[in-house]
Amino acid sequence: MPHFFLILLKINLVLILFSATYYLVLRRLTFYSLNRAFLVFGIVFSSAYPFINLTGFLAGRKSVPAFVPELNQKVSQLVKQNAVPFIWQILSILFYAGVVLMALRLLVQFISLYRMHQNSSPDSLNQYPVRILSEEVSPFSFWQTIYINPGLHKQEDLPNILAHEKVHVEQWHTLDIILAEICVVFYWFNPGVWLMKRAVK
Repeated sequence: MPHFFLILLKINLVLILFSATYYLVLRRLTFYSLNRAFLVFGIVFSSAYPFINLTGFLAGRKSVPAFVPELNQKVSQLVKQNAVPFIWQILSILFYAGVVLMALRLLVQFISLYRMHQNSSPDSLNQYPVRILSEEVSPFSFWQTIYINPGLHKQEDLPNILAHEKVHVEQWHTLDIILAEICVVFYWFNPGVWLMKRAVK
């Protein structure tokens, strides 16, 4: 297996482990700050993990699977040598095609958000600065700005909506979303990363 795909394999295995841990253990808990920290750490750690040298940590554990190299040799013998390069070339093309498509998708989302910002107007609701939208979209925040269409909501609901979005603004949740979206661009084939993105949102 080429080194690049070995790195991808390690990254995606760790992503799946973090995703499974969140949905099986942490999802039902109400420790939102802890859950957020766990998800962000999972995304960052999974990408850094393949580049962390654990040789020193495992130096004293010579019993750790010594059969792995032998197993790899047997697998390589079972696969036709002339077929291997072609398989990895196809997988490389599929991987990079997916990355390009996901990157274009993210770019379209940013362009759509920019156009929405251009079509909005600055105002204030309950003495809090917002951008007023004319489109029928749910309230959301991006960076330090709240976007809302007041006409879609009852007057008595606005304080709770603004309070909710202010938390996102004050805790910089936009960084979490962007990190999750970038993770999807590079690990688009991994169901775990889609689940983590959903959890982050």
